[in-house]
Amino acid sequence: MKKVMPAIYTLTTMFASTVAMAQEEGHVEEMTFLGDWLPRLVNFGIIAAILIYFTRKPIRDFFKNRSAEIAKAMQESKEARERAIAALEAMDRKIKDLEAETNRLISEAQTRGEKDRQAIIEEGKKVVADIQTQVKQGIDIEVQKAKTALAVEASLLSIDLAEGKIKEKISSQDHERIVKEYITKVGGKG
Repeated sequence: MKKVMPAIYTLTTMFASTVAMAQEEGHVEEMTFLGDWLPRLVNFGIIAAILIYFTRKPIRDFFKNRSAEIAKAMQESKEARERAIAALEAMDRKIKDLEAETNRLISEAQTRGEKDRQAIIEEGKKVVADIQTQVKQGIDIEVQKAKTALAVEASLLSIDLAEGKIKEKISSQDHERIVKEYITKVGGKG
């Protein structure tokens, strides 16, 4: 095409200058087909044949290459479109999978949260029961200690009371007799 364009430009310039010169002469002649038009048509035919002969292959190659380039561009565009559609579908699938995974994780978190809540409540109930048991055992121990202390106190008081009564009722003779009996039992001489 680069070789053809200068030739076309040159021929067009020559034709335009010929027409301009013919109009400048200023005289009007009657034109006849055989005298005026036939040589011009033959001249035009020769120039057109020469142009076609020399530019046929470059023009054919240009249009062939251009058609191939257009076909290649269309194929590349089609492939790019198909890749874009595939990528979009893959993204859509990933988004749907991500949404499903997110919903599943939320559901699992809620389920775990509910289980943990129930476990905490159960653990709290166990702790309360353990504390109540310990408090009850502590109370029972304290009650037992109090009963024991009261029993000891009652025993001491009854001993004191009995001692007081015995001291009131025993005379010194009874006292000596009891001591001698005790010594005899233990094995001593009296």
